[in-house]
Amino acid sequence: KTALLPFEFNCLQNLGINPANIGFSTLTMESDKFICIREKVGEQAQVVIIDMADPNTPIRRPISADSAIMNPASKVIALKAQLNRRTDPIHCCFN
Repeated sequence: KTALLPFEFNCLQNLGINPANIGFSTLTMESDKFICIREKVGEQAQVVIIDMADPNTPIRRPISADSAIMNPASKVIALKAQLNRRTDPIHCCFN
């Protein structure tokens, strides 16, 4: 007998995520609530937010950042970016 898994597998590639952007340097998970992927489509940088309550409807935002993570309790995204190598990183939060 095969036991049923207590979770559902979702393939990020089926949501239009390039396999090259699925890795530790471009993807963050916050608990079982959100997945954030930083990717480039052509010359346009974007952040893709996948709400695991509705995983088939990814949210795409034209944002360039070094890292991105969602707050698990509310729809607030934290971003870190460095404008140039001579300045300290900038941290921003958006909802």
